[in-house]
Amino acid sequence: MHTHLRLCSTVVASLLVVACSSETVARPPPPPVNWQSLEARPAAVDAGRLTATNKERVAGDAYLKALASPGCTALGHLLDDDVHFAFAGYNDVHGRETVIRVHDGRLGAFEGRTFVATRGFLTDNSHAIEWTMTGTHNATHQPVTIRGLTLLWTKDDGSLSDIHLYFDEALVNAQLGTGPKALFGLSVPSAPSSPAQSFEQARSLEEGTNVATVRASLEAFEEKAEAAYLATMTDDVEVSTLESAKPARGKNEARGYFRAMHKAIAQLDTGIDNIWGFNTFVVVEYHVVGEQRGPLGFVPAQKDNLLKLSVVDVIEMQGGKIARVWRYDNPFQIQLMP
Repeated sequence: MHTHLRLCSTVVASLLVVACSSETVARPPPPPVNWQSLEARPAAVDAGRLTATNKERVAGDAYLKALASPGCTALGHLLDDDVHFAFAGYNDVHGRETVIRVHDGRLGAFEGRTFVATRGFLTDNSHAIEWTMTGTHNATHQPVTIRGLTLLWTKDDGSLSDIHLYFDEALVNAQLGTGPKALFGLSVPSAPSSPAQSFEQARSLEEGTNVATVRASLEAFEEKAEAAYLATMTDDVEVSTLESAKPARGKNEARGYFRAMHKAIAQLDTGIDNIWGFNTFVVVEYHVVGEQRGPLGFVPAQKDNLLKLSVVDVIEMQGGKIARVWRYDNPFQIQLMP
């Protein structure tokens, strides 16, 4: 199902925050495209438990430690036989050996890599982990720092049944001097020095209300309802993206993002894949689809203009409104689409 709206991408970074016309504009007829074929496969949900088991609680830390192992082979004992893996821009894969191999393909080029969690969000059967990786590129010997996020789904025995990995490949390439040029000169993120923050879902009324607000924001984004979109945010809302040195601040920048997105993407549609509330935080995984009519950040309009961008936003709420957003995506996904 499509929920209307969503705060888009890193590429889209500085763009995000709403704007559009208050007039009702009729949509042109949709192109002959099967949008449903672009939707992400929802993760399986185990509705039988309301709290994580002890083995599930340590699964996130075990996953990050395993990523530092040679060839990511230490993942083997953590993965379910039919584990599913997704990384934006690439085909989804299944199976223990294949998922280990794909992790190594994404991260194995960095020697001496270490992963440090910055924030973790726990439900009865899932983790959302924000992390920072430091390492050295084995071909160029260049030091590299990557900020990313992983969504994990667990079984009672602590095994991982589903993994969604998010980090920005363009930023990694920029640190190695291979482009895009628009990203050259961005400061390398620093490794975290403070202990990781941890949040556990309480299934409270406040969490439900916050989730409903984020849904309404994404719905307004899709519907080009500028006033409704901005109404979900505080006046000093901040949106931090991986490709921007500073957060986009205030409703004016949010409005600029909103307008730029709708200008660049015709038939813009959004769909929420997963969403959770954690006290004053909301974590939402969603995707944006449409026809690309103009550049999005460093990504020029593509010859095949059918677009999909997968995003995770970690959102902090204040007084029932969106106050801060940390966005994770991989803009290369737009160029890598078949």
